[in-house]
Amino acid sequence: MSLHNPPYYRYPLVRAWDKETFVFIKTIARSNKLPHLIGTDSDKNKYLVMLIRTQKSLHDWRDFLKDTLNQMKETGSIDALSLITKYPGSSISKEVPEWATYPADKVVSDFIDELATRKIAFVGTDEQISEFISRFILGQLSNDWESTILMIWEMLGDGNTLNVKDLNNEMKNFDYLGLFS
Repeated sequence: MSLHNPPYYRYPLVRAWDKETFVFIKTIARSNKLPHLIGTDSDKNKYLVMLIRTQKSLHDWRDFLKDTLNQMKETGSIDALSLITKYPGSSISKEVPEWATYPADKVVSDFIDELATRKIAFVGTDEQISEFISRFILGQLSNDWESTILMIWEMLGDGNTLNVKDLNNEMKNFDYLGLFS
């Protein structure tokens, strides 16, 4: 039985923050003023891994996104080091979450756990990485949040490198409103 009516995990854009974030992402996508991710390549990779892993947070999965969006709004950039310091990998539980009820859910949960120890390199320009961050956040606000993570899992396979340009091309499939057109 759900504690909320409607259950927040099922419906996108129910909370005020979700709606405000959608409007903000829509604005930056249409204006093409994407945020700049600041940090070393290592910091950027760790930030992107944490961005993906936030769906399995112990508390509110929005916390990391809220801090990211606050930085984007205030400075037009994202400080990777400050966020990965505030949200260490250990802040993500290894417990199987309540939402993991179907086989695909379990794949996502296991993949998130695997990302805690797997060294991943995101290869792309700063602009491509910024676009991916914005597209990924948009994807997390929709019904297809899990599909975006499954797509990353599938594209990574047994490798350790993700081409961000390819990720963005695939993320276009989740931009149902054509916000990044």
